Amino acid sequence: MYIKKIFGVILLMAILTLPQNVSATKTDWFDRNYNFRNIRTVIVFDMTVSPGLNYGGPIVLRNIRDTFLQNARKLKCNVLTEGQAYRDLGYQLGMDLEGLAYSNPGRARQIVMDNAYRIADAWVVANVDNLANTYYVEPARTVWESRTERRKYYDRYGNRREETYTVQVPVTYPPRRVDISTIEMTLQAYETRRGAMIFARRDVRDREDYQAQAGMYGRITNSFFEDLGKKIR
Repeated sequence: MYIKKIFGVILLMAILTLPQNVSATKTDWFDRNYNFRNIRTVIVFDMTVSPGLNYGGPIVLRNIRDTFLQNARKLKCNVLTEGQAYRDLGYQLGMDLEGLAYSNPGRARQIVMDNAYRIADAWVVANVDNLANTYYVEPARTVWESRTERRKYYDRYGNRREETYTVQVPVTYPPRRVDISTIEMTLQAYETRRGAMIFARRDVRDREDYQAQAGMYGRITNSFFEDLGKKIR
């Protein structure tokens, strides 16, 4: 019984210390008239970040772009990176799109979008719209909890007995800081012939944890490509 009691306390502490999701909201739109099964090749553009966001610098940006591309490769079709699109289209158009991407990335990307139908059926873009790290202080609180006690006694025949019983006791928890990590993303897919949007998602997630956006980012992008893949199959 004593071992069970200790195990129960340890389990409760583990549950209390685990990061907990506060909210996760996905808002989708897709073109019901578009046949996603016609998609055979997709250009996946590098993920972007809204200006002014403190996302951690160029190394962090490179890592999350790698995560984005890794999840994109789960699509059951041919996946071209933005760099591959520059090379393939640059060859067809007789342009140095890779060089242009360094000097004028916005112009280079627009040329790819305008001519994407030459090498692909759709393209995907994604942007991190917001990142935030906030916190609140949960005040001290007292709650009534069940506690198991043991006592020994003698029965009417003089035999020593032992029994367990449950009592309610007040337990006071001190104030604690609760960190909240937030990430908001917009992810979109376009067909290449008309440049029309065919699938879009707005994903907003909060988590009770300290700077946990990297994990949430991975789940957001994985979920997007899983759902897009289901439409393509």
